[in-house]
Amino acid sequence: MLIEIESVYGDKIIHGRHLDMNKLKSAIDETLKTVNEENFVCAFCSLYQYEEIAYSDDIRIDYTIDLDTHLLLKPKYE
Repeated sequence: MLIEIESVYGDKIIHGRHLDMNKLKSAIDETLKTVNEENFVCAFCSLYQYEEIAYSDDIRIDYTIDLDTHLLLKPKYE
């Protein structure tokens, strides 16, 4: 599963095991209870065994986490 993280601290792409949208929302909320947006990626990856990969606009992602608004988005591809 590929997740794009959009943030003022820099956009990232992480990958790891598949989580459905509800579980992913819960994981995001739990992570943000313990860390701020600046430390989110490191904490989330550690807690849920994800790892960061090289960022590219060409990668088709499963979800986008917008850390500025705390929204979880599912992109649509044609």
